[in-house]
Amino acid sequence: MKRWLAVACLCWTLALLPFATWGEGSTSSALPEEPTPLATLPERPAPLLEWGPDYFAPGRIGQGFTLPTGAVWQPQWVAWGTLRTALQGEWGDGRDSAEWANRLELYGQLSLTPTERLVVSLEPLHEGTDASGYRFGLDGARAGFNGEFDADVETLYFEGDFGELFPSLDRADRWPLDLGFMVGRVPVVYQDGFLIDDNMTAFGLVQNSIQWRNTSNVRWSVIAAWDDVHRGGNNAAGGHTKLVGSFLEFDREQTTWAIDAAYVSGDERADGVFLGVSGIRRVRNRLNLTARLLASYSLDAETDEVSDGVLGILGLSLTPERTHDVAYLNLFATTGRFTPAARGPTRGGPLGRVGILFEAPGLGAVGAPLANDADHALGGALGYQKFWAGGRTQFIAEVGGRVDPRGAGSDGWGLGFRFQQALGRRTVLRFDLYGVSARDRGEFVGFRSELEFRF
Repeated sequence: MKRWLAVACLCWTLALLPFATWGEGSTSSALPEEPTPLATLPERPAPLLEWGPDYFAPGRIGQGFTLPTGAVWQPQWVAWGTLRTALQGEWGDGRDSAEWANRLELYGQLSLTPTERLVVSLEPLHEGTDASGYRFGLDGARAGFNGEFDADVETLYFEGDFGELFPSLDRADRWPLDLGFMVGRVPVVYQDGFLIDDNMTAFGLVQNSIQWRNTSNVRWSVIAAWDDVHRGGNNAAGGHTKLVGSFLEFDREQTTWAIDAAYVSGDERADGVFLGVSGIRRVRNRLNLTARLLASYSLDAETDEVSDGVLGILGLSLTPERTHDVAYLNLFATTGRFTPAARGPTRGGPLGRVGILFEAPGLGAVGAPLANDADHALGGALGYQKFWAGGRTQFIAEVGGRVDPRGAGSDGWGLGFRFQQALGRRTVLRFDLYGVSARDRGEFVGFRSELEFRF
């Protein structure tokens, strides 16, 4: 056995010799005296403000200070933001409209350890679904500037890990104290936003690396929210709405599964139960498959906030050989009217992730080209995303549509294009162009020119 192993190693070495690169005239096998860097990294783009150790910068790590619990804190403050400004409009069948809309998102983060941090964010130029800017009055409305200044806090939460906060309780690491938690007004997203996509005041716990047979990386989360919950049926705040949920995710040999459930209690007997199951897997190296089944059930009479419905989503994406491009086909079908458990005011309907024709831009009064509610509908989107220049240039072409089997509703189809170009290291220029023919909205074309600057 040892003889055959030696022969195999010798053959492998000889096979690799033609591919080896030798220095000119080099006969030494000594290691180089100078260290070789792991990678050539670009210069770090500094954030807007930072205090303490530089954020993701090379250098010595300070000693920090030790708490009575045994935790070592190394405080670091960093602030950053995103500014979006867009000129957009739609024309056709009495839908003439145009506006200049702006949205500013400011973030601050106080990091105490790699797992403990306090995060706060503001959106001073945006309130609800209204954005600051200028409306040109093509739809008969009065032209003029629109100043929507808002000083309310969008997010304010603390997250951490009990095991890292109290390491003295289990220095031998024998007990399952690595329990993550968060509290405050926090963004919550489950089932890729189809089930929940909202900023809500909540408390949550998560346990990672639970050991189950034939699984890996089992994660179980529970959340209880008591304020700022926006109902998924109309994206509106529901008064004293409360939400509790359980969210389970685990990996099998080839598939990542998620099983989620939530209960929402609202005003005027608008209570509901919401379920979601999904599987994500890669098939034969280049094909990706995503399947989701979601359901909403009203415990009382159906209302705008919650209705009975089932939504099925099937997503297929393919990376053509020798490219980084993506060809995709996303299909959906609903019975009844599916309503998410919670969805923020600027997120639009639950079908926004189907394609760019269903996507709500979250900026100004112009909405999605095709209706993105999940009310008695069949449809989908077929598209191709092309990359150039190492991903700095992107182009998407997509065709999509939806029909109501009952012969009513927001039937329509459309053709959309999106071009994105990175400018420098902080700016992205985007152009959207689409044409739509819809039963309830007529025929129209739309255009968006957007500049996104991150600082």
